[in-house]
Amino acid sequence: MFLLVGCIEPQKPEPEEPENPINQKKLVNIEILEMNDIHGHVENEGSYGGMARASTLIEAVRNETEEDNTLLIGNGDMLQETAISRVSYGQVVIEAMNQMKFDMMGVGNHEFDWGFDRFLNFFDGKQENGEANFPLVNSNIFYQQKLVEQEDRVCSSYLIEKENVKIGVLSYIGDVFSSINANMTEGYSFKAKPQEIATSVSVLGKELKDDGADIIVVNIHDGKSSSCLDYETNQLLAQLSYKESYLVDAVINGHTHTKQEALIERANGPSLPVVQSAGKLANIGRIDLTYDLTTKSVTKAKASHINVSSARGIDSDVQDIISQFYNASKDILEEVYCKNNTYINRYSQEFQAYISNVMMTATGATASICNTGAFRNNVSEGNFDFNTLYALNPFDNHIILCEIQGIQLKRFFDANRDKEIVYTKEYGASIATDKTYTLAILDYVYFGPYFAGYRTNTYTDTELILRDLLATDLRLRKKDGFSVYKDYDNIFLSRVI
Repeated sequence: MFLLVGCIEPQKPEPEEPENPINQKKLVNIEILEMNDIHGHVENEGSYGGMARASTLIEAVRNETEEDNTLLIGNGDMLQETAISRVSYGQVVIEAMNQMKFDMMGVGNHEFDWGFDRFLNFFDGKQENGEANFPLVNSNIFYQQKLVEQEDRVCSSYLIEKENVKIGVLSYIGDVFSSINANMTEGYSFKAKPQEIATSVSVLGKELKDDGADIIVVNIHDGKSSSCLDYETNQLLAQLSYKESYLVDAVINGHTHTKQEALIERANGPSLPVVQSAGKLANIGRIDLTYDLTTKSVTKAKASHINVSSARGIDSDVQDIISQFYNASKDILEEVYCKNNTYINRYSQEFQAYISNVMMTATGATASICNTGAFRNNVSEGNFDFNTLYALNPFDNHIILCEIQGIQLKRFFDANRDKEIVYTKEYGASIATDKTYTLAILDYVYFGPYFAGYRTNTYTDTELILRDLLATDLRLRKKDGFSVYKDYDNIFLSRVI
């Protein structure tokens, strides 16, 4: 006899819900790429320059993984110094940046060169004057004591998400106010001392954290030429805290045109990476952060550079933008004024005398002052064209006319021999202390700190741009060319005013 025992069918396990991919991943890599001090060098120039070349390198970094984890930042001084940028007042750079998908930009001192209002037009929402597809972040530039902002286009802080990690960005101009033409900064002020920036980062950074930021990046257009470790602001930022952690996770520097990378060691936490590229697009700064989604913290940091000369091709879309702007201004950019017969050292006495003589001849002045920093490059033998002239003198400085006593002029000269050019038509380098001079002086010097003790109550802005006067004089030398060492005292230009 058999006893039949009923079989209980085993229960099937409940189907498991697919795990959220975000929960599967513990670590996320965040790549921060930065360009500082491009100065309008959008075209390929030997071993540096070339936004079309740089774009291919940026895309290569973006394609290292399938994740959207790359942040691209413009530090400042992006527009001003090259002829192709000048003829469009920087629009060629902005359009190239749009194509390269920049995430944001900060402000440098040279963003004031053509007037800050003109620069802010790229962030006013009006397509007819050119428009950036990315925000301008300004955390410390004030106009009449009010922070400069424009709806969501110019903002004091910026929160962006990359691969499910929220990144908060702050951006500061450093203590570089004196390097800007004072004529362009009326009404503006910066809170840019190291402690002022650190205090601002502490306040705004904590607000970003409270709004959900996982990572804080601070962009500063300033630094130290010797090392980013020597820049006091970086050291102060490294020690800022938020709850039980450090507040700042990465810092970008600029302004000094020096290739720098460093890690600032911190107790009980990851080091703070700091980077600055050499400028003129010689290289791209890179910071790599590893973020732990579980602990909500950065666990690893690295700072490095990518040399633009390593590019093996160009981005044709970026190059098309540059070519379009070039072709639209080709007649201006390729105008040859005359032949330059001898190499010009911009610091030579003959060249300085030539500049002074042009200023005095055009205005009828008997003395002139021009800062040596107005001239950025020496000039090789060959065609003297607009590109060459603009590389030599890229600033739109106006000539100011005023009266000055010889004793005051001599005092200024004795105090600033290494900074300024001072020249008198009748007496060469000697200044008659009992004479009254009509002085032609660049506005950068006149309104700047060096001349503050010598400034007169009455002056005239001639609105003459020095570079335009040089172009006129060089055009008149078409037949025989220009040899600065014998022609410095022989001015073809006529008096303009």
